Amino acid sequence: MNLYSISNLSKHYGEGTGRVMALDRVNLTLPEKKFIVILGASGSGKSTLLNILGSMDKPTHGQLYFYDKDISNLNRKQMTAFRSENIGFVFQSYNLLSDLTALENVEFSTELAKLDSGEAVKSLEMVGLAERLHHYPAQLSGGEQQRVSIARAIAKKPKVLLCDEPTGALDYKTGVQVLEVLAQVYRERNTSVLLITHNQEIAKMADIVITLSSGEVSRITENPHPISPSEVVW
Repeated sequence: MNLYSISNLSKHYGEGTGRVMALDRVNLTLPEKKFIVILGASGSGKSTLLNILGSMDKPTHGQLYFYDKDISNLNRKQMTAFRSENIGFVFQSYNLLSDLTALENVEFSTELAKLDSGEAVKSLEMVGLAERLHHYPAQLSGGEQQRVSIARAIAKKPKVLLCDEPTGALDYKTGVQVLEVLAQVYRERNTSVLLITHNQEIAKMADIVITLSSGEVSRITENPHPISPSEVVW
């Protein structure tokens, strides 16, 4: 099945001579249960596309289907409900609550999604933080904080994990560790993963690579032999 079906999707900001076209007539079909990388330079439209896919923003024109549901024109309340029920987000910044422990940060997410708080412990164990449940963000390294954010995203069992430059603030070694966690989530939970990056080396671990340039899809590549995160070098 298709996770997303995108038809003539455009997004612009402003009007008249000040109008900025962030996405221009994008047409894409994204299959479910794949590791997909959206590749492009700064300003190519990657984050705009991810925000629309995650229902944090609305397209100006065009249609967007999530499975068989048209999510092109949801109102604000519907967008919030859709995100809560279907989407897990991992950002470059970890966005953890500093006065909550790792476990409490993830439990907070499960409470919002009305899930069993036991999922918080399971998710933290999955990302290798079983011994760090009761540490506060300030007591964790950058890589550990990012793993908490991944645990928070997967604890509500989303249909898709949307990752916005998840290694962008990390050094190479720590970045690879985070990629390994994402690959594990994809493999063991059979969760669709969409990761945006400007790093062409990371794209080598994807099943499908979509390249954006100036708001348009310039290339779609299927990779029959994705490499493992440990093989990624930059």
